[in-house]
Amino acid sequence: MLGRATARLRVLDPEVKLTVDTPGGVVVALGATEIAGRAQLFSGSAARGRAVLVNGLPGMLSWREDGAPLSVLMFTVAAGRITGIAALVDPARLAAMDLPDPA
Repeated sequence: MLGRATARLRVLDPEVKLTVDTPGGVVVALGATEIAGRAQLFSGSAARGRAVLVNGLPGMLSWREDGAPLSVLMFTVAAGRITGIAALVDPARLAAMDLPDPA
């Protein structure tokens, strides 16, 4: 697991910003170490996921085991590192979107 954490830190800009749109509002986290730690906590949450384009930017779409959408993430990349991550995890907003079915 230490190798995965190190790999996450290598791809994240030290000042990366994570913005998560939740049912309770927007949550923001700053810094590669903080965000890599959060990624470790949630790494097993998605049953299925795949790379997608979100508004022309690289992203990830994931679903729960029952096929319901879990999250949509959009990554901003500069100089080979992730500088921003926008995540949507609000089930109501996800349900209203025209998302593909899990493959």
